[in-house]
Amino acid sequence: MTKKKKKESWKERRRRAAIKQQKAAEAERLRREREPKKSKGWSRSKVLGIVFLVLIVLVIGVYAAWQNTQPAPSRQLAPIFTLIDLNGNGVSLENLKGKVVVLDFFATWCEPCKTEMSHLAQINKNYGGSEVLIISIGSSSDSESALRQFMEVHNMTWVIACDTSEEKVFDKYDIMYIPTLVIVDQNGYIYYRNEGLTDASILSSKIEGLLGT
Repeated sequence: MTKKKKKESWKERRRRAAIKQQKAAEAERLRREREPKKSKGWSRSKVLGIVFLVLIVLVIGVYAAWQNTQPAPSRQLAPIFTLIDLNGNGVSLENLKGKVVVLDFFATWCEPCKTEMSHLAQINKNYGGSEVLIISIGSSSDSESALRQFMEVHNMTWVIACDTSEEKVFDKYDIMYIPTLVIVDQNGYIYYRNEGLTDASILSSKIEGLLGT
């Protein structure tokens, strides 16, 4: 005669299920602990970012090294010319080496050119002499009488000449706007050029730079 099994209560079944789940969770935890840990490492985007920065640094370094091997830009030799001023004297740029020469390209009908004359008068007062020479070159469209009248009105006491169809000084200096001022250094090279009005203070700073004052 077999012994009849005692019927399991609802609470007992629930307790056993809970223990089973707990054992399963513990087994899973132990399994994960035994697995070799994966190194976190860097993400793909981070690696690409670092590579990009390294490339930028390399490019900048190569460019800087290349620039250091390039020769300094050559200075432009001022085109030479010979004109006759309003006093009948020949004016040759080739014979003016050793001086700082300020070339003023103007026309009698140009309103900004009239304003420029006061700045040139100041420069002539401060520097006119053995070291600095101003030459105002009028447009070939101006007549000699118009130039003389302009000279008297603006009290121009420096050299004034008119461009000619033979010399074409305006073309040699590629004059597109007036007034245009060009400073030629003591060795006959263009040191400074400006299209439009040029203040006397700017001209002074450039001249002093050439004179070493």
